[in-house]
Amino acid sequence: MSSLHALAEMLRQLYTARQAKAADILLERVPRSALEQLLGESSAFLGARVRYAVEDSLRHRKPSADDSEHATLRALAAVLNAWLHDGRRLAIRAVLRELSVGELTELAHLPDIHDEVASMTSDFTGGIAPSTDAQP
Repeated sequence: MSSLHALAEMLRQLYTARQAKAADILLERVPRSALEQLLGESSAFLGARVRYAVEDSLRHRKPSADDSEHATLRALAAVLNAWLHDGRRLAIRAVLRELSVGELTELAHLPDIHDEVASMTSDFTGGIAPSTDAQP
């Protein structure tokens, strides 16, 4: 799995919950290259609504430099944190399930991720809890 799968799942969740504005904000935060790569995925994987939203976002996006290599994970983290406060733990788990073990570890170590979301990542890493503590 990958952050692209997680992004597609998050967009599906947002549109299903009728949170189009949050989906638009998410699409603005994701690097252009990631959105273009997402469009390369099969239509069946994306679904018509998500594909249209990504194409529309790219069509209206102003050219700019993507400043962070972890921009997609940071964009996902912002929505995951908001979902935690809304009590949408099942939606969080659906997105986390789509990330690779390496991406889950990176996500858990982002400085702006909520502690509870970070701890949920261990459910998908084989029980290995991501830790920022140094081991002796």
